[in-house]
Amino acid sequence: MPDSNRQFPVRVDIRLTEDERNSLNLEAIQRGITRQELLRARILTSEGEKAPIPPYKPVHLSRGRDAIDKAVDAITRRYHFIPRHQLEPIVCTVICALSAINKKES
Repeated sequence: MPDSNRQFPVRVDIRLTEDERNSLNLEAIQRGITRQELLRARILTSEGEKAPIPPYKPVHLSRGRDAIDKAVDAITRRYHFIPRHQLEPIVCTVICALSAINKKES
C-alpha cells in the first residue's frame, strides 16, 4: 500500500479459539515474555530459522508440602486439562519415590 497514510506500529488482529489463546498465554508466561512478544517472534522469523524466544523458565521445588504444591501448580500450568485433584496423588508418589532414592544414595 504505497499510498497508505498509516503510521507505525500497525495493529494486526488474528482470531483464536479460547483454548488457543490460553495455550499461547501459558507458553508466554512460562517463557517470561508477553503473548504479543511470543507471537511477534514467531511470525517474523523466517521458515527454517529458530525463533528468538527465551527457553522455559525452570521450576525450582523445595521440600515437604510446599514442594508438592509447587509441583502441582507447575503441572497444572503446563497441562491445564488435567484436574488438580487427580495430579496431587501422582505428584506425591513421584516425590516420595525420588526422596527414597536420594536417601538410599546418601
